[in-house]
Amino acid sequence: MNSTHSRQGHLLAFAGALCLTPDGVLVRLAGVDDWSLVFWRGAMIGVALFLIMALRYRANVIQQWVPRGSRAWLGSALFAVSSMTFVMGITHTSIANALVILSTTPLFAAVYGRLFLGETTARRTWVAMGLAVVGIAVVFAGDLQGGGWLGNLFALACACLTAAHITVIRSASGKINVMSVYGWGGLLVAVACLLIVPSLALSLKSFLVLAVMGLLSGLAFFMLGEGARRVPAPEVTLMMLLEPTIGPIWAFWVLGEIPSGSTVIGGVIVVATLVTHSLYSLYRQKAQ
Repeated sequence: MNSTHSRQGHLLAFAGALCLTPDGVLVRLAGVDDWSLVFWRGAMIGVALFLIMALRYRANVIQQWVPRGSRAWLGSALFAVSSMTFVMGITHTSIANALVILSTTPLFAAVYGRLFLGETTARRTWVAMGLAVVGIAVVFAGDLQGGGWLGNLFALACACLTAAHITVIRSASGKINVMSVYGWGGLLVAVACLLIVPSLALSLKSFLVLAVMGLLSGLAFFMLGEGARRVPAPEVTLMMLLEPTIGPIWAFWVLGEIPSGSTVIGGVIVVATLVTHSLYSLYRQKAQ
């Protein structure tokens, strides 16, 4: 692999993952009800990705923007629902809890790859999945009395749905525009929320927070997608672990939110498992 090409991939994946780290805090800072938040977050992501694609494709932006084929639309629909569950997870449990649970997405994607794409799932992935389940169980156990279990369930649903739309995108073998899938996913969830959102009115502060959130998410999806084209999947997975690592630090610094003991223990189990799994997968990949 060309070293410059690989270096660009690493930088893009790192920058993309870094853009996602304040997402949970921005959800809290928006200061609007759940459904208004889902609407505006989806709409802002859709608009941000359209603008990024307009800068990239210029005269061909409309041709690239419209999803092609049933798989692209399925991916958009799955992303739309995952976007809703992400917001519900962040607003109904601690940010640290939600991000720890969401970090298991690559393991769910590996299982889906086996079930739906006929890919071979290595023994180490099944072991990692088992350890991740233990970590998630520890996180859930700490919230059984506190009520955060509902948000934990939403976060777990988001991990499953995110893995599902990643699997759909991978099944298309590069024949669909990933930014288009995510952009339309944002717009689909926004349209769906029009039926139930109590009000679309926003304060200037809420609008600015949501605009920053949409821009950062759009940039993150673009850079992670470009990075994934240049470096092996295990390396991208390692970059994605920036979110559950740095996200709780943002939450503590900005909101004063301190993770519970069970969240720290469960998070260490999950993140350590994913780091070990990714590093070993990368080692095996380079050894072949």
